[in-house]
Amino acid sequence: MTPQSPNLLPVRPWRLLAALSVSGFLLALPGGLLPLWGYHLRPAFSIASLYFLALGGGLSFGSLVAFRLRTWHGYPRLLTTGGFLGAVALLLLSVSQPPAALWFQLLALAVSGVAAAFINAAVFGLVEGVWARNPARVTLTAGAFFSAGSAASAWILSECIDLGQPSRLLSLTALLPAAAAVAWARLPLKDLTAHLPAPESPDKDLRTVLAFLFALLLFFQFACEWSIAGWLPVYLVDRMGMSPAGAVRLLFLYWIALMLGRIVAVALLPRIRHSRMLAFSAFSAVFGNLALFGSGTRGGVVVGILFVGAGFSGIYPLAAERIAARFSSYHAGHFNGVFTFALLGGVMAPAILGNAAGLWGLGVMPWVEIAGSCAVFVMILLLWLGWKVSGS
Repeated sequence: MTPQSPNLLPVRPWRLLAALSVSGFLLALPGGLLPLWGYHLRPAFSIASLYFLALGGGLSFGSLVAFRLRTWHGYPRLLTTGGFLGAVALLLLSVSQPPAALWFQLLALAVSGVAAAFINAAVFGLVEGVWARNPARVTLTAGAFFSAGSAASAWILSECIDLGQPSRLLSLTALLPAAAAVAWARLPLKDLTAHLPAPESPDKDLRTVLAFLFALLLFFQFACEWSIAGWLPVYLVDRMGMSPAGAVRLLFLYWIALMLGRIVAVALLPRIRHSRMLAFSAFSAVFGNLALFGSGTRGGVVVGILFVGAGFSGIYPLAAERIAARFSSYHAGHFNGVFTFALLGGVMAPAILGNAAGLWGLGVMPWVEIAGSCAVFVMILLLWLGWKVSGS
């Protein structure tokens, strides 16, 4: 096996998976930006929903462009470009606070989505062979890094609210993805695109019923997960009278719960049947939503956040491991496409929730979250039945 083989990385896999922390940082920005930009004081929720649409539009456009660029420039250059675009996005956001024009704010978030799409596509392509050997562990590790980046986003934005100087701190934050891009450019990565084996029958595999249900499961799960991430701080300020900075710090706790849940899931994978872990994840998510939105105390909110984080943390990688058997061979475009579809659910659901809140108030959020958690549970049951019937 030569060093250029897609099954042998010239660097440790975690060094590439850590790049997803930058992607998580960029995609989690709206949750902290809403209170930073004063949407807890002026309930213009329909306008705020445009932020999520801009982020989703950038993610979609960036995914399409990345698919073309990967064959022309290779994954390493795509990864570096994503890091520099992330720095540009943060610089734009540092001067986007009101009274900045709405179109400028939307442009900054769209650039964030494009940068995240480039990073995701590059990481999925570069760790392809490693993923094929241990899909659940690699995906859980990737999810932990992604959640760590999202948690860092919430923490920094809470500090921006406390300090009252968002421009200076966000502009300094732009140094992080820029430094990461420089470090990625120095990694001894080779262009492995030409060595990737062609998928045997991707169109047939992607149209199977289980692959379709898998995509729906991820779509609903990310929709629930990111609806909380997008609107939890504004909800806590509006319904419980918390300070904006304190509410964003609870969003930080939410991302930490997701990260720790994925780390614990890695340790439990060899010891617990995966079907039982999936069932526990679903029940934990439903119970956590009931505690989060049903209690009127800060302690109840914390308990709900911890259970929701534990519930949502293991669903995607465990389901990914089972559905991987339904593909003839792993190809980066397959799972990057499914992951992007799931992320689109994550950024589009808060947009829909924002429009619903504009019509009926933030009181609709608990009902939407509980209904979404139940939908995730139904998808898990259907997938479990499909696995039993197919014998996979």
